[in-house]
Amino acid sequence: MIKRKEKDSHKIWKNDILSVEAIIDESLWNRRLINDFQKNLNQILIGIYQKSDLVNTNKKNYVSVLFSGDKKIIELNKRFRKINLPTNVLSFPSFIQKNNEIFLGDIIFSAETIFREAKRDKKSFKSHLIHLFIHGVLHLIGYDHQTENNAKIMESLEIKILETLNINNPYE
Repeated sequence: MIKRKEKDSHKIWKNDILSVEAIIDESLWNRRLINDFQKNLNQILIGIYQKSDLVNTNKKNYVSVLFSGDKKIIELNKRFRKINLPTNVLSFPSFIQKNNEIFLGDIIFSAETIFREAKRDKKSFKSHLIHLFIHGVLHLIGYDHQTENNAKIMESLEIKILETLNINNPYE
């Protein structure tokens, strides 16, 4: 269970495709960046649905997102993956169906790691975050990169979705 702190804010973003419930650690995440992410969310979700094999049915899809940092990511990475290091994003697929709703799962971001990677790779933080959100959602709907073939399929799909958003190939 992830406990909320006083510095956390709670947001719910909805469209016809997906509802995203987010908890944001405001001590780590810039409000303007979160607002920019929210403004792009509809277009991001349309890109995911247009390019992935997830079919938009009559069921409402839900995703939970935690905008956190290295401390929380290390804790989760250690507990669930036995890796005592930070990472940029973790995804925990659930795919729980109830009535006309599907809970796809949880996505957790680390602000510090994403910032370090964006700076190192000379990418914008916003573009890198969008890419990682797409990456996380694809994990929730069943894509993985455990084998070289699966990695190629997932990366190719990410690139196609990012193209719909005018974001350059992150793997170049």
